[in-house]
Amino acid sequence: MRFLRRSSLRSWAAAALLVAAACDRTNSNGPPNGPLQIHLVTPTDKRGSSYVEVTGLSSALARTIGRSARSTEEWQRLLTVRVKTEAPSDTQPMVAGKYALNDRTIRFAPLFPFDPGRQYDVTFDPAAGGVEGQKVTTTIALPASAPAPPTYVTHVYPSGDVVPENQLRLYIHFSAPMGRRGGLEHVALLDDRGREVEDPFLPLDAEFWNDDRTRYTVFFDPGRQKRGILPNRQMGPSLVAGRTYTLVVRREWLDGNSNPLRETFTRRFRVGPPDQQPLNQKQWRIAPPAEGTRDPLTVTFPEALDHGLLLRAVGVRYDGRPVVGTLRIDANETRWALTPRDPWTPGRYELVALSFLEDLAGNRIGRAFEIDAFDRVDKDTEPEAFTIPFALAAAPQQAVRQR
Repeated sequence: MRFLRRSSLRSWAAAALLVAAACDRTNSNGPPNGPLQIHLVTPTDKRGSSYVEVTGLSSALARTIGRSARSTEEWQRLLTVRVKTEAPSDTQPMVAGKYALNDRTIRFAPLFPFDPGRQYDVTFDPAAGGVEGQKVTTTIALPASAPAPPTYVTHVYPSGDVVPENQLRLYIHFSAPMGRRGGLEHVALLDDRGREVEDPFLPLDAEFWNDDRTRYTVFFDPGRQKRGILPNRQMGPSLVAGRTYTLVVRREWLDGNSNPLRETFTRRFRVGPPDQQPLNQKQWRIAPPAEGTRDPLTVTFPEALDHGLLLRAVGVRYDGRPVVGTLRIDANETRWALTPRDPWTPGRYELVALSFLEDLAGNRIGRAFEIDAFDRVDKDTEPEAFTIPFALAAAPQQAVRQR
């Protein structure tokens, strides 16, 4: 008897639900409901990620869906988002995300943003989620992004046509970030007969990139560059004075979008005698700017210095404080210039060069290159600072009249 009463109660509740749903479809209590629709919504401020909405739910259907907390698996049966492929729909990869019900709208926010240009099949199937209602299916897609221009080599330093026989580094600059895979396998050195030089570069466990992966540092094997030690005697130097070489950066090197370079890059250069002399800062020529101007301070060196280190190891101090401005290195790395942010004012100025500054062969101020000194420059925790005081030139007449 009790079982019959419970059965009758369940039947009555189901009938009441169907009646409520039918009344809601005719919407006797308000304006007509719109049809069920699936939309791809993209925030107008472009700071948020796109999401999927199902709109047009009847009040009864929304109440039924929201009556109890649903697990992720239950939501996925109710509203399914899959990557569109040629495979059968039920085997297409399912997109993970978060579900929410707000009033009569279901929202699906993907765990990772939708890929521009990729199609996704979206299915809202109440019956699969244990609820009576209409099944709706559609395909959504964000507009495809404009293809990124192909990445290419923009500069190689040193930029001069002649390098010393004991050249230590090369800097390869790219127009866009490169991929995560190592690059040394895509860099080659050809001799003047077009033959590839055997192992000219130092294989390292770590890749030497700048922060945005647009500059790659290649080291010549210092064991072959320094005379009288075993690698040099066994294999000879990587570079021989008087000969011409070609640096090759192969197109197969993949950029940050997994695309090959626009083209294979080549650069020819000649090799001069080895440079075994330490840097001498007394030979540097300083051209001081005039006070009251924002003219650049220029420093000219008697030989090319390491481009990457020039950006870090040389600066100007004013009354003990660094001068902020814009750097420019040109004339094949024999000239350094600083254009200040603010006009030059009278006071005590110093040109500062840190001890890890090097020329093309690794020679430092007061010290020639040594094989046991080959190490990463950023391991110098407290580099020594060499200073050269200088005075500003007299203010130009126009600036004097304005005061």
